Amino acid sequence: MKRYLLVIFISFCILVTGVIWFAENQHAQIVESHKRLATERLGKLRAALEGQINSSLATARALQAEIKISPDISPERYRLLMRELITDDLPVRHVALSPNLVIQFLYPLAPNKEALGFDYRSSPEQFENVQKAISKKSIFISGPVNLVQGGQALIARAPVFIENKLWGVIAVVIDIEKLLISSGLTSVDDYLFALKKQTDKSATLFDFGDATLWENDYVAIEVNVSSETWLLALAPKDNVWAERNNIYWIIVGAGLSLSFLMIAFMFNLVTAQSRLRSALTTIDHQAHFDPITDLPNRRAFVDYLTQLTQKGQEQQFAILFIDLDHFKEVNDSLGHDAGDDLLVAVAKRLQNQLRGTDFIARIGGDEFVVVINRFTSHQVVNDLAAQLNRHLSQPFSLRQNQIQTTCSIGIALYPDDGLRATELLKNADLAMYAAKTAGRRTHYFFNDELREQTERQNALHKRMRDGLNRHEFSLMYQPIVDFSTGKINKCEALLRWTDEHGNKISPSEFIPIAERTGLIHELGQFVLEQACLDWNIIDQSGYPIEMSINRSERELNDMESAKQWLSCIRQHNIPCASITFELTESLLMNDKQRQLQILRYLRSQGVKLAIDDFGTGYSSMNYLQRYPVDYLKIDRSFLNKAPDDRVQVALLDALLRVARALDIDVIAEGVETKQQWELLQQKQCDFAQGYFISEPLPLKELLKFLGKWQF
Repeated sequence: MKRYLLVIFISFCILVTGVIWFAENQHAQIVESHKRLATERLGKLRAALEGQINSSLATARALQAEIKISPDISPERYRLLMRELITDDLPVRHVALSPNLVIQFLYPLAPNKEALGFDYRSSPEQFENVQKAISKKSIFISGPVNLVQGGQALIARAPVFIENKLWGVIAVVIDIEKLLISSGLTSVDDYLFALKKQTDKSATLFDFGDATLWENDYVAIEVNVSSETWLLALAPKDNVWAERNNIYWIIVGAGLSLSFLMIAFMFNLVTAQSRLRSALTTIDHQAHFDPITDLPNRRAFVDYLTQLTQKGQEQQFAILFIDLDHFKEVNDSLGHDAGDDLLVAVAKRLQNQLRGTDFIARIGGDEFVVVINRFTSHQVVNDLAAQLNRHLSQPFSLRQNQIQTTCSIGIALYPDDGLRATELLKNADLAMYAAKTAGRRTHYFFNDELREQTERQNALHKRMRDGLNRHEFSLMYQPIVDFSTGKINKCEALLRWTDEHGNKISPSEFIPIAERTGLIHELGQFVLEQACLDWNIIDQSGYPIEMSINRSERELNDMESAKQWLSCIRQHNIPCASITFELTESLLMNDKQRQLQILRYLRSQGVKLAIDDFGTGYSSMNYLQRYPVDYLKIDRSFLNKAPDDRVQVALLDALLRVARALDIDVIAEGVETKQQWELLQQKQCDFAQGYFISEPLPLKELLKFLGKWQF
């Protein structure tokens, strides 16, 4: 524990240090940015300052040149020169000429008369500065000095030599205030500034501006004046180049918060190891066990079965695939909670009938699987399956209801029916479907017949796919008569398949396989494309009709597919109202919300919808209120014995009455006799379809038939 705590503490220190370093680094970059801006400002100020000083010193240099030419300069000549040299934009207050170091000329004279006759040798301080200029033989600037007239000034002294002999000194008095104003230094309101001149020994000769600036963080730039170098500096007024703003504190705060969260997280990891192990155990249980029955789930079952098959053991075992019959009816009538209770009760009964060496799992929905280990003969498995079915057929008392259920069981044996887990499970599933087909409440062993059936289905699937590529599929059209007009204004497109050897394969044989394998989507697209092409031919021939096209329930699971159908119809310039999609009644029984949305979307775009073979699925009439149905196609089984069978006639009459009440048109299928035709007319049925009118016809024959019938 101590070791973990030490690691946590070190990690915390590293993280905090990193956060602070990052925040300070970001702040330092901002400071550097502000300093760069201040340095750029300094460059402009230096240029202005140097320009003002050098312009002022140009006065001294011009006088030097004049005196060297005319050492005996007259007062009048001096005045004229000064008027030309000293302009209002220069910070020069006055200029003095001192031949032999005694002031004899002043300009302007009025405020400075008292200085006439002043001998620099009489003032040690001024004589020292004069001596520096003489010794350097160049202009020397001293100051600042307080002027009698008021204000401060810099004094630039320029020695004048004639043939290497000192003539005297020129003094240019520069007004500091005017110099600073004209240089722009007084307008740097957002900064403090300072200007100083130092000797080589760093002794400060003059310093004006804000003297405290030199003690703080500043940026500086050198100012070249004559042969001297000054230092000009700027610093922020509050001595802070950049405040640590909100972003800085957000970074620090987020970093510290993250650090504390890390400590809390790591501490919880260390102190909650036992709880974590418990949670992992729970997660593992949930991953391998069904949450309703607490039996192993599909994943656990497949793992178990894979282990059995990988051992390569000689001992046989059997898989029983158990599916409850009519489980959906329990959910629909009593609710899903009752359905869950039934699953729990079924699981307990199965467990009570099995040995400890057997394995049971729920693999989804109402499907259970049982692995029977170490049985001596097939008869033992047969007896156990019958026993399980018998016990599951006994009523269940759930929620004050007596529920009667049965099951269908498919059995696959290892190694006879497969060597791999997936193969065994698939074969047991096929056997279960065979048990359901045989009448439910029974069990069925996987056998060679089922294997051959599976192989036939796989072969037929391959032939269908090849047949699509070889254009072996075609459409036939069966006319539908409107009783109100006697005209044919509809026909149903029927898919037919003649293989490459001329064999005709019944739709009842290949459609179920296409639905099971998913090939129905490609077949459905072929039917839609071909029907649209043929509709245009029929329409251009002068026979406007509606085209009915069958759609499988498997095709109605994707909204994008529905949109593609509409796109296909529109690409062929067909009005959507001229297309009717026929759907099986089982679609209504499933009551899937997604499919209901797709049907409503198709209907909203103008496509009409029909329920095919209505009445064979025994679906509730209530479904018709929810689904957007235009037509009911009554199955031929309601008409095949009419009008002699009174029960059929009564059912037909009831269906027609319900359809009228719901404002749905009825199409009677399988009309084969004149008596059936007359009965439908008598009952005021809307449409009729069947061999009494016409068998399904190829497109060319249909056009001929329409020509004879319509006219």
